[in-house]
Amino acid sequence: MNRGLWLIVAIMGITNTLWGAQVSVLCYHTFLGKPKIYTDFSLTELKQHIDTLQSHHMRFLTQEQFDSGHYTGTKNVLIIIDDGNISGYKAYQSVLKPAHIQPIFAIYPNIISHVGYAMTWDQLRELLVDHCGMACHGFYHLFLTEKFAQKDPKGFNQEIVRSKQILENKLGIKINYFVYPFGVVSPVAKTTIQKTGYRYAFSLKAKPTEIHEDPFDMPRYMMTRSMAKSILKQVTQ
Repeated sequence: MNRGLWLIVAIMGITNTLWGAQVSVLCYHTFLGKPKIYTDFSLTELKQHIDTLQSHHMRFLTQEQFDSGHYTGTKNVLIIIDDGNISGYKAYQSVLKPAHIQPIFAIYPNIISHVGYAMTWDQLRELLVDHCGMACHGFYHLFLTEKFAQKDPKGFNQEIVRSKQILENKLGIKINYFVYPFGVVSPVAKTTIQKTGYRYAFSLKAKPTEIHEDPFDMPRYMMTRSMAKSILKQVTQ
């Protein structure tokens, strides 16, 4: 390829990456198979979701790929599993891993290895070996509001700062992603998250994220029983 043609191809690639690319970030919680829990799905239902996305030739991004921005087009999906419930570990092993999908696990460390329904630190380390991503989801999973910051500054900082320190010490990695508990964003939370050294923070909005999105208010689709079908339709169009 001559130099002139190579430059044209390179410029087209940069333009597509910077201006045309987008990612649909799907937020899951548990996989217990309990229909009365509106954010819960069975493993069979999760596999059906993955099958639907794959049938539309969606590309499943890893945390590293999302972080680098090395993706093009609109058929990109990033899966984030909130909270650290043990069912997320089982969902990865039985559904996502066989499909070669490495999700991001958003963890609040207060429950890890402390309660029976949560994952252990060893299980999280095992997921890291498989190149799954990790994000902070607070310490106690509290609403990060302005009122909370004013009333209890120490507790507020624990949700953002101490939780990051614990995850990094326990897992031996740098934690660059924060996931707002309940999707609640406030100016003080955004400022604190940025000062603490995170690169991205995710909220909840029914829209795909683009390369120039506010890095501390990145949208995610919240997967619920009532909305899953319509979200998948929207994402795959």
